[in-house]
Amino acid sequence: MYDYLTLGAATKKYAAKEFPSPSKVWRTLNAAQAAMFDRQMKDKNSATYKAVVAGRRAHNTLEHDDAAKDAFQEALLETYNRDIAVDIDETWAKEMGVVSTQHKYRGKFDGVGVYRGRETVWDYKKTNKIKTPSGVKNYLRQCSAYAIAHNEMYGSKIDQIAIFNIGGKTIDDLNTRVFTYDLYDGDWVEGWLSDVRAYWKEVQSIARLPI
Repeated sequence: MYDYLTLGAATKKYAAKEFPSPSKVWRTLNAAQAAMFDRQMKDKNSATYKAVVAGRRAHNTLEHDDAAKDAFQEALLETYNRDIAVDIDETWAKEMGVVSTQHKYRGKFDGVGVYRGRETVWDYKKTNKIKTPSGVKNYLRQCSAYAIAHNEMYGSKIDQIAIFNIGGKTIDDLNTRVFTYDLYDGDWVEGWLSDVRAYWKEVQSIARLPI
């Protein structure tokens, strides 16, 4: 569909080495929360560490469509294919890079294509329990960032963002929920652009401080 680039290749092509990712933007703007998260990730017995590891493993399963002969991951992939992937009309790419030279940021989306007839950027979220609508709000700004950059780079007409949520700690508990939103029918786009502007303002202020 499009000539996609890895994040490294896109960064080089658009001279975007200094551009932040969404996660870097939020870590910079929320330094205290980021420090707390880092402390929790150092403790392998913490709930945060276990949740992140489980999420990364599930993400890898969905990205590569490969459960690596693990019973839980096989069940997760089967659940995803049955309940969610069946409604994906086209998958254009997974885990590729996008850059917005207009707004000065870069990132790597989970997936992009056509979901239920609409051009969509989507994000995988594996959680112990299915999220509520209020619980996915933080993810909407991230998806908006990727949609904006994708449209800018490729002239696409992505107007929908989707969160593919798979919940459950055991095979018997696995269930799904899909959250879909119109890209411009909420405050997530302006919220993201406000965040990235605040990031650059803070970075530039720090750069002007006397040594």
